[in-house]
Amino acid sequence: MTRSISELITANDPSHRGVIYLLAEALKRKIEDPLGNALGLLADTSSLVIVTGFNVPPDYRPETDGIIGAAVLARAFLDIGSNEVVIVLDDKEQRMIMEHLIKILLNVNAVSEKIVFLTRIDNEYLFREILAEEISSRDIGLGIFIEKPSPNREGVIHNMRGIDVTQHHLDPRILLCVFKEMGVKTIGIGDGGNEVGLGIIEEDVRKYVPYGNMCACPCRSGIASSTLTDTVIVSTVSNWGAYALEALLLAINDKPEYIHSGNEEKMLIEESIRKGAIDGVRGRGFVGVDGIPPSFHANIVDTIKMITLSLL
Repeated sequence: MTRSISELITANDPSHRGVIYLLAEALKRKIEDPLGNALGLLADTSSLVIVTGFNVPPDYRPETDGIIGAAVLARAFLDIGSNEVVIVLDDKEQRMIMEHLIKILLNVNAVSEKIVFLTRIDNEYLFREILAEEISSRDIGLGIFIEKPSPNREGVIHNMRGIDVTQHHLDPRILLCVFKEMGVKTIGIGDGGNEVGLGIIEEDVRKYVPYGNMCACPCRSGIASSTLTDTVIVSTVSNWGAYALEALLLAINDKPEYIHSGNEEKMLIEESIRKGAIDGVRGRGFVGVDGIPPSFHANIVDTIKMITLSLL
């Protein structure tokens, strides 16, 4: 059921980064059916945590990849009648954009009480306590990291160009530690090798990805992720991995009509930019995700939906 969609989200490389095929093949050598494994975990939980947000230099504005996928997946999770979604972000700017997108998707003026936002605070001990309380009180069984930057083996977080962006992001190892202690399963979704969960193919990232083994910052240890999750999805754009889960989750719950459309995708990209997000590759002035215009993303969304419907 998942094979054709898995192939779709890794078979296109419109931004010509040249690594997605290599990363996808490397992951297949570790996990036979990454998308199927992730879907199984998602379908088996009643409440979840979604962690997203990648602030891009030089202005450190939130990028469009990750945030849009998280909003779409959160909406799908509520559409199937699940309980609650806790969304963990780095700052108020990310939260403002996310709230706006969820209102659009739900067609409401206020965000549902079933969606809870947590943002990074400097007090690590207090942050751990707050997160643990949310998990225990809401019976959360799953955490999903979408385009969330990961520290390398030296504990430094980088962007795709090898720049140290650690101070602008929460340390995901805190969340991973709490999740493990509380028995919460985890999924990582990434596209470049520096995201949470892609430590499973760290050596391949170091071999194939620019700056993977040697970054541009003083640590000189590369951008390759060192963090592990229970399962991982790689896709050309991280949002596409979230869209694959959205479509399949709604399909197996007999709600395929709720799969978001290409036209909705265009609107979400445009609205996220209008609210202050930026394209992570081309920066300000370009409306898109990872250097790819909205029309291409819309085509991917409609194709995922078409394939999903054909599987029913």
